[in-house]
Amino acid sequence: MDPECANVNRTIDAYAALYERRDLDGLVSLLDPEARGFGTGADEVAADPQEFRQAVARDFAQAEAATIAFTERRCTVSGDVAWVMGAARFAFRTDGGDDTLDGRFTAVLRRQDGVWRFAQFHFSVPYRAQAPGASWPGAS
Repeated sequence: MDPECANVNRTIDAYAALYERRDLDGLVSLLDPEARGFGTGADEVAADPQEFRQAVARDFAQAEAATIAFTERRCTVSGDVAWVMGAARFAFRTDGGDDTLDGRFTAVLRRQDGVWRFAQFHFSVPYRAQAPGASWPGAS
């Protein structure tokens, strides 16, 4: 593994810790000024850090508690840019009870003044109607 990936992973770990603590300002501090990305919901599109703040504030408002575990990470660094992919498990408690959401994530981070910040992020959940080994839902 590229030694710089350890620094990238520290930023990803910081994201998970800040999310669990519900530290909205801390999360936003991990963003590149031009950060953008997607969440798992159809309307979860953040075109800038302010929209990211609004989306995560909604997460916190709708859950009593929530955690994220980022696993199976694969990281590549080229200069001041890193890209990462892996698995993401959200565990949360809402009015409906405790649940988990198993998904995937990709991220692009940019190093500025020696600090890795998220420039792009994407969380997704595999489409359950699509069977393993099938390229399309309903295909055999």
